[in-house]
Amino acid sequence: MDKEIIIMIIMLALIISTAISEGLKHYFRMKKVTKADIKLDELELLRKQNRHLEARVQTLEKIVTDSSYDLKQQINAL
Repeated sequence: MDKEIIIMIIMLALIISTAISEGLKHYFRMKKVTKADIKLDELELLRKQNRHLEARVQTLEKIVTDSSYDLKQQINAL
């Protein structure tokens, strides 16, 4: 009877340790994915900001190269 209990305890310990091991593997795998997602989100945010700034620069270039802008500068210089 004692041998059966010892074998049962050993099997139970094996099952529990395997479950904990698999749980930790899953946790660390998900943690890596989360960091990668954050980096991708940051990259996408930076791309959006870059497109927005490019559009603003194009608008400013149009204003500065416009002939009426030069005329205003000349009038203000007087």
